[in-house]
Amino acid sequence: MSERDASFVAECYWPDVHEDEVRALDRRIAASLSDDVRYLGSVLIREDEVVLCHFAGTADSIRRVAERARVPYERLLATTVLQGRSSA
Repeated sequence: MSERDASFVAECYWPDVHEDEVRALDRRIAASLSDDVRYLGSVLIREDEVVLCHFAGTADSIRRVAERARVPYERLLATTVLQGRSSA
């Protein structure tokens, strides 16, 4: 995988977060994207009060987008996404 095709999650510890706040964050991110970053969506882990925002692009480009969108992240983590297979 090239650096341009890299995948990252921005890990946000977000006490008392609600789905509507995550939807608003998703809209801010979509409005802040650059040509070299794709937003792949978010995951809300309610029990842990964590939101994971999934991006594709370089770490530096993603950081710039996250800053513009005011993503409250603590860490930007490199990821490997494995596609699940349903049993037939």
